[in-house]
Amino acid sequence: MARMTGAEPNEPKVFRPSREHVIAIVMMMGIALIGIGWAPKYLAWVLIFPILALVWIFRVSTTVGDDGIALNYLFRKNQRVSWDELAGVGFKRSRALATTNAGQEYPMPGVTFNSLPDLAEASRGRITDVITEAEEAADGKYEIIDQDGYGVLLTREEYDEYLKEHPDIPGPRPAQPTNTEEKPL
Repeated sequence: MARMTGAEPNEPKVFRPSREHVIAIVMMMGIALIGIGWAPKYLAWVLIFPILALVWIFRVSTTVGDDGIALNYLFRKNQRVSWDELAGVGFKRSRALATTNAGQEYPMPGVTFNSLPDLAEASRGRITDVITEAEEAADGKYEIIDQDGYGVLLTREEYDEYLKEHPDIPGPRPAQPTNTEEKPL
């Protein structure tokens, strides 16, 4: 999860790794200290890893502003991608990547798939918010999933037609008109 700072409309917004990672690093340090207590002469170097992870959390960031995207790294040269150079933002596994028109990909520290709405807002619409678009496209629709696990979204009218064609399928049915007149016994 990423955290976003910067509230002013014209102020650049900074995305950083979640500070909740610090909890895991403290636990990692505790485990490392147990091992170091067993053989400090040979295992003291193990503390380098949690310390590097802490430095990484507080150092790396992605800043989105009016002039483009600034990417700050720990062990590589910081990068700046202007809006004219940006071809798009993609994801490989859990990594967000800024892709340039030249085809270069730069990791975007602190940006996750779930931070796309905030990223779209910070970029003033230059980066598409596919999460919100997908939610709006699916709003008020029914999802039908076949035996192979493939799903399709249907409007209410399409769903009613589907139910007529498949009367044996379980699921909600449209309300049937009721006759309010009483029948004599």
